[in-house]
Amino acid sequence: DSKDQSNPAIWQDRIVWHDNRNGDYDIYLYDIAAAREQRITNDSHNQVTPAIWGDRIVWQDGRNGKYDIYLYDLTTSTESAISTNPAYQARPAIDGDTVVWDDYRNWNETPDIYRYDVVSNTEQRVTTDPAHQWYAAISDDHIVWLDNRNGNFDIYAYDLQSGTEQAI
Repeated sequence: DSKDQSNPAIWQDRIVWHDNRNGDYDIYLYDIAAAREQRITNDSHNQVTPAIWGDRIVWQDGRNGKYDIYLYDLTTSTESAISTNPAYQARPAIDGDTVVWDDYRNWNETPDIYRYDVVSNTEQRVTTDPAHQWYAAISDDHIVWLDNRNGNFDIYAYDLQSGTEQAI
């Protein structure tokens, strides 16, 4: 398409991205094995920065006047809000039943990392330092992020099993 497509993410044979072909950004899915494209979102506000794992797609969604985190389940064809806090939420990542993102609710200008368990429908604040923690990623039981609490950029990790955080 002649409009912008950007921010691709992939899981096995499924690719997601945000696409501006309809005048605002929507989330699209391409299934390589089936050679089929599918529009996931159809709202007049921007939906951007998708991530995918299994049958779940997450993204940041601007339909409520600021960005929230939403999830789409390909198995049930249902969409749900993960976090609609009045503050700004951004850059979600997903692995299995866990979604992580940058969240500005506690420090206004400096984000924390939050996580959401899809099965138990529970949210947890992962970081509490007043410095910037952002660009979260997750794999298995480990969350990692960029952190500037020491005055420079460092990588930190959080172990979901032990509940411990460490500088890498």
